[in-house]
Order: sequence, then C-alpha cells, then structure tokens
Amino acid sequence: MTRPRLWFLLHHRPGPAAEPGVRPMDQPLFAEHLAFLRRRAEDGTLVAAGPLEDTDTREGEGITILAAATLEEARRLAEQDDESVRSGLLAVTVRTWTVVMAPVLPPEG
Repeated sequence: MTRPRLWFLLHHRPGPAAEPGVRPMDQPLFAEHLAFLRRRAEDGTLVAAGPLEDTDTREGEGITILAAATLEEARRLAEQDDESVRSGLLAVTVRTWTVVMAPVLPPEG
C-alpha cells in the first residue's frame, strides 16, 4: 500500500455548444480535446482518459484523471487549457480524488 495521493477526476460531458444528436467526439472541435490530452501526457499529468461505457454512447461522456499539483491547477488545465471546454463543446466537472491504493502510482511532481 502506498501513502494517499491526490489525483483529480475530470468528468466531461456534452456542453452547450455541442450539436444535438451528434456525439462530441464526432464534432470538429473534439480534436482540441485530444490535443489537450496529448499536452497532459507530454507534461506527465495525465494518468488515464477515456469514454464512459455505462452511459448512452450518444451522450459522449468521459473521464480524465490528472496528477496535477493542486486542485486549482487541475481546474485551470481542465477549464482553460482545453479549447473544447472553453468553446462549449464539452462541459467539465473537476473533483478531487484521494487515492489510497493503486498497483502503480506515477512519481510525484
């Protein structure tokens, strides 16, 4: 068991600018979300990301886990660095997650 560590859960869902009836991932601005995820992978803050399978796939919901330094940093990244969120294609809720057990934890930054 490792000592507790804070990660941040980003719950993405269609935003106010999403075209009704079209999954966000099928809309042009979704490329901006993928660019956001690549930047997080490059800077080491991305733990995992992907769509939720237990929702209607037309809804286009997904989860991203970030290992950011603070909640404020996670919110800044989620709300300001992701153009798909800034444009309204996706809406995001950022939650703090205290991880008390995991088989592999990335190094603390």
